[in-house]
Amino acid sequence: MLDENMKNEYAKVACYYYKLGMTQDDIAQKMSTTRQRIGRILKKCIETGIVKIVIEEYDHQNVDLSIQLEALLGLNEIIIVKNVDDEIYDSFGATASSYLERVINDNDIIGFSRGRALSSLVNNMHPIDRANLTVTQLVGGLNAEEAHINSDDIVRHSSEILHAKPCFMYAPIILENKLLRDSLMKESFFSPVYETMKACTIAMVGIGDMSSQSSFVQRKYISQAEYDILQNKKAVGEICTHYFDVNGKLIESGLNDRVLAIDIDSFKKIPLRIGVGGGPEKLSAIIGAARGKLINVLITNLETANALLKML
Repeated sequence: MLDENMKNEYAKVACYYYKLGMTQDDIAQKMSTTRQRIGRILKKCIETGIVKIVIEEYDHQNVDLSIQLEALLGLNEIIIVKNVDDEIYDSFGATASSYLERVINDNDIIGFSRGRALSSLVNNMHPIDRANLTVTQLVGGLNAEEAHINSDDIVRHSSEILHAKPCFMYAPIILENKLLRDSLMKESFFSPVYETMKACTIAMVGIGDMSSQSSFVQRKYISQAEYDILQNKKAVGEICTHYFDVNGKLIESGLNDRVLAIDIDSFKKIPLRIGVGGGPEKLSAIIGAARGKLINVLITNLETANALLKML
């Protein structure tokens, strides 16, 4: 128990530190004591309730939920979209663009995969004061019908906004066979692109799933034999065409022998790997991506975050 004299001393130290912004050294000198004692007093102030820390917007911003999920999934950070519009990708895009603008530094090389969330991200981006930026594709394109969500269009648009150097692959994401893929990779134009991909410092990727809504499944880019292998091995999702199960184990189906995308080892060496996605069909894919260390930051919506917590 604290007597009245101690309470007075502790309250005064707390006022100096929290209200007046004095350093512990300054307080120690002012009160003719040691810095170590001031540190112990400040700790006691919190323990005894003399100082109560209130974080404004703590509940409203779902901070507790995101911290719980970060621990459960082993992620550096989870950003939960506060409000979801009728079009979920608009909300994802606004939040993801704000986060990306926060973490970009001078000389960064930012790699993009494809998808509606990333397209919306770029549509919500603003110019930022960073020097010597490069943006690159991490995967090839699909077709003209999906031009606005293809990686090349995303790279082109983001390079204009960020005043960054664009790096294009000029090739489809999936080819008919391994021979054609290997031949393209040997072309002189492809080597510099691939080296740029491997030098990425930030990857911004969509999280694909195995539902009927998946572009690869819908448009039959995956052969029946490849699809059967993925189903038999319990694939739940993909990032940059690399499929994995709910534990994050990568699945070889033959598909990667005919795709143009960053290889998985190089991808996992990118320091900041941001996955964007949500919805009930992507729960297992998000868990697998986190467990497999394919992402270390997740941007998702509140409904998905709550569902993930229940699953885990």
